[in-house]
Amino acid sequence: MKNTGDAFINRTSSLIVLISSIVMIAFMVTGGCEGDGGGTPPSATGFPPECNGTFDVDLSCPASSLSGSTCLPYVCDIVDDTGNSPEIVDTTTIIFGKSCTQADCFTLECQDIFNGPVIDADAATIVIESVSGTPVGGDVGGKVFQGTPDGRIIIDNEEFTLDCNAIVVP
Repeated sequence: MKNTGDAFINRTSSLIVLISSIVMIAFMVTGGCEGDGGGTPPSATGFPPECNGTFDVDLSCPASSLSGSTCLPYVCDIVDDTGNSPEIVDTTTIIFGKSCTQADCFTLECQDIFNGPVIDADAATIVIESVSGTPVGGDVGGKVFQGTPDGRIIIDNEEFTLDCNAIVVP
C-alpha cells in the first residue's frame, strides 16, 4: 500500500509543478498582470507605436500634418481636367512624410512620387485645397483622422488635379 500512496503523491506533486510552470510561462510571455510582454506591441491600428499621432490631417495647415506622416501610403489619381471630360492620367502611391517637404501650410514639394505607368518626372508641387472633401484654410479648425488630401499638382509646369482617394492600411 505504501507504493500506491507514494505514487499518488508523486503524480499530484508533478501535476502541481506542471500547472505552476504553465502559469509562470504565461505570465512571462504576457509580461505579468499589466505588462506588455517585454517588447513593444504594435498599436491598435496595426502600425508601430511611432506612427501614433501621425494620422490626423490638420485643416488649417494640412501640409504640416502630411509632411510628418511617414506611415500612411496615400493612393492618388492625377487627373487632366482641361478637356470636356476629366481623364485620369496616372495613379501614384505617396507617403508624404517620406517624399515631400512642407513649403507652406498648403504646399508640398515632392520628389520621386511617380510610380505609375505614364508620368516620368522627378519632382512635383502639390497644393492642397481640401481634405476628405472639407475645404482647408488658415481660418478652418479641426483635424480629419486619415484625411485624404485633394488639390492641384504641378508637374513640369503643367497643372493637374490631384485626387487622393484611398489609404493603404496594413
